[in-house]
Amino acid sequence: MKILIANPGSTSYKCKLFDTTNWEVIFQAGVERIGDAQGIITCQFKGRDKTVENRPVPDYIQAVNLTLDVLKRTVPLKDIAAAGFKTVLAKGVTGCVRLTPDVISAMKEFEPLAPVHTRVYLHAISVFEKVLPSVPRVGLFETAFHAAIPPEAYLYGIPYGYFEKYGIRKYGFHGASHRYVARRVKELYFDDWPGVNVISCHLGGSASVCAVKNGVSVDTSMGMSPQSGLLNAKRVGDLDPFALLYLMEKENLSIAQTRDLLISKSGVFGISGKSGDFRDIEKAMDSGDARAELAFKTFAYIVRRYIGEYLAVLNGADCIAFTAGIGQNQHRLRRAALEGMDKLGVVLDGEKNGTTKEGIISADHSKILVAVLATDEERIVAEEVEKLLA
Repeated sequence: MKILIANPGSTSYKCKLFDTTNWEVIFQAGVERIGDAQGIITCQFKGRDKTVENRPVPDYIQAVNLTLDVLKRTVPLKDIAAAGFKTVLAKGVTGCVRLTPDVISAMKEFEPLAPVHTRVYLHAISVFEKVLPSVPRVGLFETAFHAAIPPEAYLYGIPYGYFEKYGIRKYGFHGASHRYVARRVKELYFDDWPGVNVISCHLGGSASVCAVKNGVSVDTSMGMSPQSGLLNAKRVGDLDPFALLYLMEKENLSIAQTRDLLISKSGVFGISGKSGDFRDIEKAMDSGDARAELAFKTFAYIVRRYIGEYLAVLNGADCIAFTAGIGQNQHRLRRAALEGMDKLGVVLDGEKNGTTKEGIISADHSKILVAVLATDEERIVAEEVEKLLA
C-alpha cells in the first residue's frame, strides 16, 4: 500500500510517500516560499539524487501539483491509497478519521484556538479534494496521543458546565512526535514498556514537553490550544489570564488584536525583540545582546520547570529525550535546560552533548538517560492511516 503524507505550512508544503510493505519512503518533496517571486522545489526518489528547482510558485494548488507531476513520472497516482494529514484540533473529534464534511466542520469550530495551524490544514485538505478527488483524505489529530490524560490533569478550574458545554479542557499537541520519540526510546534502550517512563521534549518553533508512562501520554505542557505551555517562537506560552485582561484594558485591545499579539508577536520573539529562531538568538547572544540572552534563559528555564513537573508526575524518569529543530540541534539549549539537575539524577556528558545525531548524551553515571532523537511524525501518521484503511 502506498500512502502520501502531506505536511503543509503557511508558505511551504512537504510530502512523503510511504510504501507500507516495508515502510520505506519512496518519494519525498518540498516546496518553499509559496507566493514569493521565486519558489524552491525539492524532490527525491529513493535511491536517486535530490533535484532542486527555482521557479515561481504562486499558490498552494500549484505547489501540490508540482510535486504530484514529478511523482507520477515514476508512481501512478492511482496507486496512492490515501492522503494523510497531521491535523491539529477539532471539537469532539480525535484519533485517526476520514476527513468528512462533519469533521471539517468540527475543525472550523475550534479554528480560533489554533488559527494558523488549522487554517493551513483546511486549505491543504481542500486542495487535495480538487487535485486528487478519488483519493481518500485521512487526518490523525495531534490530540490523539493525549487522549488517556486523566481528568485531574486536563480540567481547568472554571465552572464544570463550560467543560461539558464547550469542551474547554487541556487537549495537548505534537502527539505524533511524542509518540514516535517515546517508542524510539523504548526500541533503542529498553526491552519493553512496563515500568518505562519517558519525558519527551519536542523543542522547535513550536515546542512542548510530554510525560509518557508505559508508552501512554499522562500529561503534556500544551493545553486547549497550542498557545500555552512553553514559549514558542512567536507564541506566548503560559500567561496569567488576569495579566492578559489587564493588558487588554490598558491597551484597548480587541479580541482579534489580542489573538494576533499572542500568536505572532510573543514567545521568544516577544522577549528578544529580534527573532524567534534560536540560530538568530544564539548569534545575538554571542554579540552581547542582553535581550536575546534573556529569551534564551527564559525558554530553557521553562523547559527545565516542565521536566521537573513530569519527574514528579511520573515518580521519576528512565529517559529524557530531546527532538525537533532546537531539541536535536541546539546543544547549548539542552545544557541550559538540564543545568543543576544532578541531584535529580540528570547529568550530561559535555562532549556527547555536542552532537546532533541520534544517541545518548548523558554521562555514564547519570541515573536518568538523556538522548537526542530525530522525530518522524509522518511515519506515525502513515501507520495510523494504514490501520484505518485496513
